Amino acid sequence: MGTDIQYFDARDTLFSRTRLLPGTPAFHDYYQRHPENLGPDNELRRLGGLVRLETAGALTDEEIRALLPSPPNRLVQSLMRMFPAVRRRVESRMQAQVNAISSRMSDDDRIRAFMDDSTPVIRAIYEADKNRQPDARRVEISPERATNLVKEVAKLYGAALVGVTEMKDFNYYTHRANGEPVPQDFKYAIVFAVVMPLELINRAPHRETLLATCNGYVDAAHTGARLSGYVKSLGYDTSLNCMCSYDAPLVLLAEQAGIGQVSRANVVVTKEYGNRVRLGAVLTNLPLIPDEPEDFGLKQFCMFCGKCAASCPTRALTSDPPQIVNGCLVWDHHEERCFKMWMRFATDCALCITSCPFTQGVDPEKVAAMKGNYEVMMDILEKDKELHGFREQTTDSLPIANV
Repeated sequence: MGTDIQYFDARDTLFSRTRLLPGTPAFHDYYQRHPENLGPDNELRRLGGLVRLETAGALTDEEIRALLPSPPNRLVQSLMRMFPAVRRRVESRMQAQVNAISSRMSDDDRIRAFMDDSTPVIRAIYEADKNRQPDARRVEISPERATNLVKEVAKLYGAALVGVTEMKDFNYYTHRANGEPVPQDFKYAIVFAVVMPLELINRAPHRETLLATCNGYVDAAHTGARLSGYVKSLGYDTSLNCMCSYDAPLVLLAEQAGIGQVSRANVVVTKEYGNRVRLGAVLTNLPLIPDEPEDFGLKQFCMFCGKCAASCPTRALTSDPPQIVNGCLVWDHHEERCFKMWMRFATDCALCITSCPFTQGVDPEKVAAMKGNYEVMMDILEKDKELHGFREQTTDSLPIANV
């Protein structure tokens, strides 16, 4: 297991890659740096990419491919590189064609697909926060009081769990998804989690899970924007990290802040809610006291459990031993396989979430006693098997998905 520091680039995330438009300078530049990703990513585009989710599976992959914009010819590509105005105009026209794909859906399909309004709502929240300036008057407050205050305010605004960590250089992305370098301007991160409803998560892999996830991202953006605004009102600048823009990978940051621990499923599992949470963060220079990571025994539990890996239809979760990344013990995750299942279901699957015993709920006394205690861990697994087993796939959707 290696211990070298790793730096992450948001352009490498699967969502960023699959949103690249073929024939554009960004597409060419990325795959010139990472030719190993071109084949797998083109396969995901062939299957419909994120448009499959955005249209709630109403259009087949063949229909989506027929409606996507064709790459510009070589002359236009050369002009795009030479003249930024040409690049912006062509890319805007191509993106408008992608956005117009939903217009080809039937009325019934639009009624179903547009229940998820998370993207425009979160973008509006993010832009409003970005345009808000810190107050010219900076309050004088001790780090102890400020830390207690931001935690209580975050919970008031909707966070279920809150932690603080000090930002290291490796905590930051090197670049945002749009290619902008990420400035390392802030010393602290206020990391928080919002909870997704168990009833909807347990409908995995049906569309209700996607609605729950997207609502979770909206809740995280709303909570984060209010918290960011509050810190700005105290005279300190912030950076809101939500679905529209991330300065840092939040999973590792959340473990560092004591929110939970990174699990075999490559997501944070909390003692209280398992992995049915969405994360957000507000970066700031408001003087704060960092929390310590909490090892409640999850890594060892995941080694014994493996239920998420056994439940994964595409074997995207490994049974191999974990490795150390930036001081955190993590498991490999085959994201392309995972995303292919998203394309098949036209949802975000979430079987790894619903299968986790901590998502379904574990006795807090057993959680407190399980670290290093094999018998307690086995008792937790036996109780989960008794109550939940390996859930049979449900074929009927809840009423909300059948409107």
